Amino acid sequence: MWKPPDDDGLERYLLNLLSRRELTSGQAREKLAARGADPDRTEELIESFTEAGYLDDRTYALLFAESRTEWGRRRISDELRRRGVDREFIREALEETDEEGRAAALAEEWAGRGTEEKKIVGRLLRRGFPFTLSRKVAERACGPEDCNVK
Repeated sequence: MWKPPDDDGLERYLLNLLSRRELTSGQAREKLAARGADPDRTEELIESFTEAGYLDDRTYALLFAESRTEWGRRRISDELRRRGVDREFIREALEETDEEGRAAALAEEWAGRGTEEKKIVGRLLRRGFPFTLSRKVAERACGPEDCNVK
């Protein structure tokens, strides 16, 4: 149920932040703590904003994973965890991720530009794709012609 804002200004502050971009509950907690909010007041606000639908970590995780098409599951997971998203929501978001398809598309694009196989593998690793998958899609993208020498 909606209540008028308290005179501490924290509700207004949080609404202002959320009007600019989506936040996770963890990010909202950090912002409120940095603003000097009492931990009990912070939890009250997080609960209130979650009930009202302004904070939704599950949806945030799903949209985040869907929009990071050039990232592997590990990097998405690490970033969501850093942003304070619950492990269960991260797991749900990653279930829908076609990691091999993402990695293959990147490898094919880079191989088409003449990028060496080992560089393709390195790029994929930095984007959070597992080594064995990175190696497999790089080899497939390079094929029998020589991607190993530029």
